Amino acid sequence: MKYVLVLDVAKGKSMYMLSSSAGEILIEPTEYEHNKPNFEFINSEINKYNIKDNLTVVMEATSIYHKAPERYFKENDYHVIVFNPLIGKEITNTIRKTKTDKQDCF
Repeated sequence: MKYVLVLDVAKGKSMYMLSSSAGEILIEPTEYEHNKPNFEFINSEINKYNIKDNLTVVMEATSIYHKAPERYFKENDYHVIVFNPLIGKEITNTIRKTKTDKQDCF
């Protein structure tokens, strides 16, 4: 089974959620600040599931704000995908009309 850690990145803090390809939510959307102790906490939560080899970290390119989480996860040997926010906006426009950070993780 494949897993995805989704980061909805904002200035200084973000939301993250961990789910499986089957739609099972392992970690509900949770807010965190961009600092090393929080990144290490997320890493330890992922390690509890022993899924790192089957995990992809996904986030939008958001100015410079995504750089800290991107760097942390790449330096810790995660497969990281950073996508263009215009593509994300096109997709979400067809899915829903509301905007909340927790919903953006889904």
